[in-house]
Amino acid sequence: MSTCVHNHEHCRQTLSGTIIDDMNAPKLPTRIVDVGPSDGTEAPRLVESQGASGFYAALSHCWGPPHKHPLMTTHATLQERLTSIPWSVMSKAYRDAIIAIRQIGLRYIWIDSLCIVQDDHDDWLKESKKMGLIYESARLTIAASHAADCSQGCFFERPQEQEAIELPHINSRGELAGSIFATVMRNDYTTISPEFGPLATRAWATQEWLLSRRMIFYAEGCIVWSCKVITQRETGGSFHSTARNPRWKFIVEKYSARSLTKATDRLVALEGLRTEMQKKTRDTYCYGMWRNGLPDQLLWHCVEPAQRSMSPLDIPTWSWASTMHGIRFLNIKKAKNVCKGLKFDDKHGTLTIRSRMKRIHKILTLSNPDPGDFGKGNDDLTAVRYNTFLEEIQNAIPAGMTCTICTDQTEVLGWGILDEVQPRTTSTHTFCLSLMSRKGVMTKSHGSNEDLESTVNITWQEDWVMLLRQHETDVDAYERIGVGKVFWKFGFQDEPLQHIRIL
Repeated sequence: MSTCVHNHEHCRQTLSGTIIDDMNAPKLPTRIVDVGPSDGTEAPRLVESQGASGFYAALSHCWGPPHKHPLMTTHATLQERLTSIPWSVMSKAYRDAIIAIRQIGLRYIWIDSLCIVQDDHDDWLKESKKMGLIYESARLTIAASHAADCSQGCFFERPQEQEAIELPHINSRGELAGSIFATVMRNDYTTISPEFGPLATRAWATQEWLLSRRMIFYAEGCIVWSCKVITQRETGGSFHSTARNPRWKFIVEKYSARSLTKATDRLVALEGLRTEMQKKTRDTYCYGMWRNGLPDQLLWHCVEPAQRSMSPLDIPTWSWASTMHGIRFLNIKKAKNVCKGLKFDDKHGTLTIRSRMKRIHKILTLSNPDPGDFGKGNDDLTAVRYNTFLEEIQNAIPAGMTCTICTDQTEVLGWGILDEVQPRTTSTHTFCLSLMSRKGVMTKSHGSNEDLESTVNITWQEDWVMLLRQHETDVDAYERIGVGKVFWKFGFQDEPLQHIRIL
């Protein structure tokens, strides 16, 4: 940590681009746990910082199920916590984290369940919006990565390591040049990699890991250091960690599949990250997406049925946050934005897109897709539709969510992935809205005489589309039911530009 603080210039920069002066202590969060002197002669206690400064650590951990929730601060216990937090009542994860930071030489640690008044909704909202700054300003984040709940802690009993064997070291001239020592390489990556621990399955950990400039992951089989310059295990072995990749689509794919104790936190658990990123980008954020990242951020698909009817939140259908499970983005290869305008209405949660739209005659769900589902056998585009379907749908999609898109009784134009296994579309009309497009080329053999066989290039247009249904009561509005890809000989050119309002 000392090497990082003094030598790593890159680690002084936050996700928002702010440079932190690591030589001067930052302002402490609203409340912070004072762990007392390193010898442990004083019990920890909660303090209200009142604008004071100090170096502190933050804790990233799993709360666990309700019956295993950690020690918390409430209105009834606030004064008690400000006086003392007895060692005997603390969760093991808290005790282990305090032991670690005392030995490192830090006096304070921010722990969410203790530093936020848990039965005060206003305090929780106010402090949750500060989490980005809290984790970025922390000297260090302690991550109990392999603890499923706070009773398990950071420190694990380990099997005795095999003794190293001594081998002769022969230099490039063939001369004996001392010794090297070797042990058996571990191949159980689950116990030594943070991304395989229970904490990696929790949605709140997403922003904690991305915002922290320095982290120590306490895994079951080893300790892992990770800053913006170095990520390595205690053995010195380095590895690539995808958990701290700051690309938004990558973040959403990871985050959306992670668990939340409260479904109402679907977007709240990204607020700290959103706040810090927005400082740098100055972009407009709405329901988990960025204005400058559209329309390709709209081209997501569910890996499980969306179950929007079970969501406690009123989130528009075009946002991935309206779903209850993980999502993936379609693979957009060299496509161009064909939308002529995009407009958010924050008040009503609507998105208006100016683009071209075509009526869909029918959507046929697929169980075990084969090439015949994607068009006539002699259609040049049949193989293209089928092969791109297989190529882009890399994750297993539940039966009934994949479909073919038809614009008349017989012609299959492409494929789609429905948000629900049985979309609520009966009497209302269904459409495909073009968002991104590119030209495609396929080389095909042509000619009846093999000796004179020639090849021709067949061109077409492929459009990535959002599948919509007309709203049942508001006939001037639409709801999203899925996403897909269509292949044309002539494309959407014959369709007029329209302003499409999506709820």
